[in-house]
Amino acid sequence: MKLASVGIALSLLAASGASAQVTNGGFDVGFVASSGQAEVPAPWTSTGPGNPFISFDTWDDSGANGLIPSFAGVFTGVTAHSGHRWAGGWDFENMSQQLSSTLIPGQQYTVSAWVHTADTTFGYAVGGWQFGLGATASSTPAIFAVFPATATWSAGWVFQSATFTAPATSASTPYFFPQVYKPGSLSVYMGIDDVQIRAVPGPGPAALIAAGTIAAIRRRSSLA
Repeated sequence: MKLASVGIALSLLAASGASAQVTNGGFDVGFVASSGQAEVPAPWTSTGPGNPFISFDTWDDSGANGLIPSFAGVFTGVTAHSGHRWAGGWDFENMSQQLSSTLIPGQQYTVSAWVHTADTTFGYAVGGWQFGLGATASSTPAIFAVFPATATWSAGWVFQSATFTAPATSASTPYFFPQVYKPGSLSVYMGIDDVQIRAVPGPGPAALIAAGTIAAIRRRSSLA
């Protein structure tokens, strides 16, 4: 076995945990119209861009391109987890994007994000996030992962993640839907930033190649 084979094998193994599916997960790239209200940057979209009763909003702590955090008292004093922008929406609104590569059926993944509740002082209830896959941007998604409802406004940005196994329909459901859900009867508004989907590394082909290559080198070293 050549030493170069080890590098190739380990590179393959590292790639198995790479985040390549979600694009613009921090919402910082691209222009949004209507000062960010009911608009999200590409490749994110909704079934009704510009419609405040359907589409998520884009928030911008710099005020450059997006809703200012103090708008309607929703996120007064909040800054983005990273960059300057984040997205937010009511439980009856939607947002989705076509994944850059479809999930592999049976493969384990972790979906993660930083989430923020709206200011409950102004009557916004605390809710949670769930995630689904659909065939088109206007599909009703099949939910595959659910985060617990967030704590309180004072908790600030909270990191949450959930591990799931990609469903058998993944190849035909390339659209990814972050959704807000309400634990009770009141509608809720929630913020989200830095969304990622990462494959969970496991003893797949890359791991087996790497392990076999390293074992072969060790055997040769012991015989030398």
